[in-house]
Amino acid sequence: MQSKKQSILLVGAGYLGAHLGNILSPSFEVSYTSKTKKENSISLDILNKETYKNIGQNFYDCIIILASTLQGLGTTELKEDYINLDTLGLSGFLQFVTDNKLTAKLVYISSMTVYGIENDVPVKENSILKPLSTYGLSKLLAENIFSFYCRSHQGSGVILRIPGIYGGDRTSGFVYNTAVKCTKQQAIEINTSSLGYWETINIEDLSSWIKKFIENYNWDKDIDVFNISYGVQTDIIECAHLIKKILHSKSDIIIKNKTGYKNFYLDNTKIQQYVKIKDVYHQSLEGYIKNISL
Repeated sequence: MQSKKQSILLVGAGYLGAHLGNILSPSFEVSYTSKTKKENSISLDILNKETYKNIGQNFYDCIIILASTLQGLGTTELKEDYINLDTLGLSGFLQFVTDNKLTAKLVYISSMTVYGIENDVPVKENSILKPLSTYGLSKLLAENIFSFYCRSHQGSGVILRIPGIYGGDRTSGFVYNTAVKCTKQQAIEINTSSLGYWETINIEDLSSWIKKFIENYNWDKDIDVFNISYGVQTDIIECAHLIKKILHSKSDIIIKNKTGYKNFYLDNTKIQQYVKIKDVYHQSLEGYIKNISL
């Protein structure tokens, strides 16, 4: 007799949520929420409590919170639209989880942008948290709310800090746009004077590692924090040259202004006890670039 699959609710069926759901589905019973009307998803706007009732009172073995907005990336403006989802929205949803006893295990997907640039590299989970953008600030505020919730309600929570993502069906971002320009033999201009965030991890690798982590984690703490990354230094200019080489392109790579960033990448030692992450940065980038549909 086959055992029943564990159930997972993905709050936010956007770019990462959709890919993660596909990776999880063979092993778990996966449900999605989406702000926009998507087929087979639960309609939920984390900022609209009236939509919470659409979830019902089902119990989930785990809830993964992915709902986010990138509006605060690259700015320090404190606009409500940039932080409300990760503060008012998150706190309201977590209270709903408690009131309806929806789960005892939660995962919050955070970002490497919560760290300060003065940290030693590779950056460990206990490093200085000093975001440079409103996006990073909103993620840090969300982490504090999430941690407070888990400690206060005796639930078990995990914060996963991830780098920028490329791959899958995304048709934007530095990696994709550079590949397009290389294919068309167009010049690639890189201005790093205010660079704070770009894509360094393939979505297929990230989704696979999140799945393995959920399968192996022992949920023995109220709250814990892990970086997920290849654990190797990457460079935006080197990345452009790699893409050019992979595609045998004659595109010129033009560096505008002086380098405006410091070496920065995440340490992945801590998560290795649950997921055996290998350095497949070059391999995954090459596989994506060779198979991309331009």
